[in-house]
Parts: sequence; structure tokens; C-alpha cells
Amino acid sequence: MMTDPRPTAPLPLRAGERLALALAREEMMQDYHRWETDPATVVGFGARWPVSWDVFRARFRSSHTSAHYQLFEVVTVDGAVPVGTTSLSVDQAVNSAEFTVVIAPEQRGRGYATEATALTLDWAFTIASLNSVWLEVLAPHTAAVTAYLKAGFRTAGRLRSAGLWQGRRVDKLLLDCVPADLPHLRDTAEPARPGPPAGSTGSARPEGSATARHPERHPAQKR
Repeated sequence: MMTDPRPTAPLPLRAGERLALALAREEMMQDYHRWETDPATVVGFGARWPVSWDVFRARFRSSHTSAHYQLFEVVTVDGAVPVGTTSLSVDQAVNSAEFTVVIAPEQRGRGYATEATALTLDWAFTIASLNSVWLEVLAPHTAAVTAYLKAGFRTAGRLRSAGLWQGRRVDKLLLDCVPADLPHLRDTAEPARPGPPAGSTGSARPEGSATARHPERHPAQKR
């Protein structure tokens, strides 16, 4: 029996104005790996070096989709061009998930991180029925912070001198989102939380590369 060698087309799951979420595809692994090993992505992770191809491939094949973890490919609505990935890593004990997003180097600067984040939050609350989604981001990574806040995340806390950024120690910001933080879900959710006082980072709790964590800590690709 012959195997069809042609690559599978991305299967859109959730569409927005310009982007859609699709299932991650094995034939895209090399692209996913290239996006995550881009130097700007490594800096955004607060990492010292990228994950090797062998490690990345093994982790992708073992767990890119499961009850605890889902990797999405982000594609354009017009033409289904791959532009990045997002993921949700679920802690089922508290019905919450850690969020990550990576935008392909050649697709940055177009506001894709904001829309990809918003689409994934919508999936998290309306399809996966999660209670909350959270992330960590390095404080100097202002492009990522701006994208997250525009998409609906709110500041939840700050870990001082907890990360690395271009040779220096920097703070990590903790951001989270609950359904009531999103306008289109507010009517069916608990009342929205008040924002932190001006100048505050909130109470502590647990576009280049707009990503939450270093890949070696991620359950599937370890990112």
C-alpha cells in the first residue's frame, strides 16, 4: 500500500480576522524548530541556547497533543500560510493552563502575536472550559507584554531578578486571564477582577518571540 507523500493542509479550528488556529502537523516540525531556535526567540525565552533538533523532534512526536497539552499551528485565514504556534499546557488539578506563543521570524511586526493569543484564549475558555490561563514573560520583552495585554491578559505579579535578558538579570512578569476578562465572555462569566492600582504589578501568584517560557521547561516540546 502506497503512502501519499503530499503534505497535509492545515485544518482550521478557530478563525479570527486574519489568523486561524489549526492542528499542529508533523511535516511542519522543522519549521517549528527553526522558529524556536531563532536568536530573538532564544532571548525571549530567557535561555542560554536553543533545544536541539533531536530533543525537539522526540518531544513533539511524544506529546504535541494530549489531555494535558495542545500545540496549535497559527495560519493566515487567506491562504493558510503558517505564521507561528501557540500552546496550552493544562494542570488538570486546578483546571488552568500555561500559555505560550511563537511567531515565525519572517512574520513578526504585523500584530500576529495579539490575534494568535486572543484566539487561543477563546479556545481555552469556550472549548476547553478552562478556569484560567497564565504565563511568565521577561519584563524587558515589551513587544510580548503589549501583545498579551491587548489580547486580554492582566498583570498578576512580578518575580524580581528571576530571568536573563541579553546578559543581565531582569524581572519576570506573571500574567493571567479568566473568562470575565474577555468582553465577549463577560456576560456568562464571573465578574471581572479589578486591575492592580496604578504603578503596581498586582499581587504575586503563580513579537519576536512572544513566549512565556524557556522550551526546556515545556511539557511537550519543553516548549
